[in-house]
Amino acid sequence: MEAPAGKRSREELRAAFERHVAEHYAPKGSGFVCKKDGAEIRQTTLYVSVHAKAFGDMCAGSGEVERLPLPYCPTCEGVPSNTSTCVHV
Repeated sequence: MEAPAGKRSREELRAAFERHVAEHYAPKGSGFVCKKDGAEIRQTTLYVSVHAKAFGDMCAGSGEVERLPLPYCPTCEGVPSNTSTCVHV
């Protein structure tokens, strides 16, 4: 999974993750496997810059960065090349 496009709300980012996980991964034990090839899902870190909606599309904020797990299938998707996005709150 690549990082979802930025300029979303936290809720929209969460929904994008949930859709991707439900569509591509299946629970197995304490983790997930790929629905397509059965590979164990790995994760890296997604860095989410928190921006203020008051600044519009300028992507400006306090400098706060949240770190979230970013899942990916090592065979179907490979290691994500984009591991950053932003939310507007």
